[in-house]
Parts: sequence; C-alpha cells; structure tokens
Amino acid sequence: MIGMARAYQVTSDPFYINASVIETGPNTYTQVQISSPLDSLNREGLLVHAIYFRSSIPDAVPNLNSTIEMQVTATSKTAIVGVNDANLLAHRELVTTGGAAEFSGPHVIDMIANTDSYQGDMNLGIVATDDLFLAIRGINQTVAKGASVRVVASRVKLSADAYAALVTNELSS
Repeated sequence: MIGMARAYQVTSDPFYINASVIETGPNTYTQVQISSPLDSLNREGLLVHAIYFRSSIPDAVPNLNSTIEMQVTATSKTAIVGVNDANLLAHRELVTTGGAAEFSGPHVIDMIANTDSYQGDMNLGIVATDDLFLAIRGINQTVAKGASVRVVASRVKLSADAYAALVTNELSS
C-alpha cells in the first residue's frame, strides 16, 4: 500500500452525536435535522462508525402488523427510503404482529446499521455536508411514536477529489 492515495485522514477521536424525534401525529413521517458543523473550507467530513437506535414499542393492534420505521440519512428526505438510496446510513424496522387476540413481537425485521460494539475499523459512511437527518414513521399505530439515536463518528479531512464527489452526491440526491 506504499504510495497509494487515501481519500481521507482521521483528525479526531470518535465522539457521539445524539438526537431524538417524535411523530407529529400517529403514522406520520417526521424528520429532524441533526447539526454537525463541519469546516467546509478545509474539506472536513464526518466518518460514521456506528449508529444505535432506541424507539417506542409498536402498538398491539388486533389482526394487523404494527410497524415503526426509523432511519438516519445524510440528506433530507420526504419518506422512509430503501437500501438503494446512497445517502441512507442506517435503518431499523420494528414489527408487532397481531392476531385476533394474541400478539407477537416486537421483532426487528429490517436493520441496516452497525449494532456491534464500536471498533475503529468499522465504518457506515462519510458525510461531507453539515447535517444528518433522523426520521420515524409508524404504520397502524394508535398514538404518535418516538425514536432516539446515538451516532459514533470521527472528523476527517478529505482529499479534494473525495470531498467534491461526496458533496456532489449529497446535494444531487
């Protein structure tokens, strides 16, 4: 690896960014902006190592699957996105399955994130713009639900090419 160019250099120890969100009403997509001021003049970015979610429990609704979805993205979104979205950093979906009188769950049925204890060589992505976005949406809920997140990240200095590519990607999607 001698002579091989690197896209970034880590400039800080890992730190936490915490946030929470509550739906504006039951079953309503709601998003909050998480400020993470970066020094754009010096091509600073945020290296995301891990994302840990905690949320309300889905309601037990007879004869329905009750779901809570949450996500962290690098850009603002108007809905829960799929894994094909380049700016999705983490996603979690909890489901309670309802029968006529019995219930099962909650079950984590879809998870995109690092749920292990943080280790330095684990990375979910790099963000080059100033903000992260936490969103939640309930399905078949009787009351508004909430979620919180802890992001483990380090600051990085990006090469000019990497910075330009990341900013272009984040701003064009």
